[in-house]
Amino acid sequence: MPISKAPDDPQQAPKKVSEKKVQAFINKGGKPTGQGSTEPEVTGKKSIKLVMTEQEMQTIKDLRDKRPSRSRKIPISVHDWVIEAIQEKIEREQKKYKTASS
Repeated sequence: MPISKAPDDPQQAPKKVSEKKVQAFINKGGKPTGQGSTEPEVTGKKSIKLVMTEQEMQTIKDLRDKRPSRSRKIPISVHDWVIEAIQEKIEREQKKYKTASS
């Protein structure tokens, strides 16, 4: 079943495109709508995968839950707790090696 009516004039008929060109176009890929810029955005943030044992995770949760909180009824998230711990470690190392902070 044709999708559209065949053109009345044979000169207006769509041109045949080689399978090779079709595959090259498909393999070229594309960008989602709204990403016209070719330069990547620099956010200054990096993501890492963190793997730890169940015991380490439970220790973090226990310590997090023991932290007194005046304004929050919900304890700090594990993610925020880990980020805070990393920042404290960076500060200690910088003092130890007397490096300039970034």
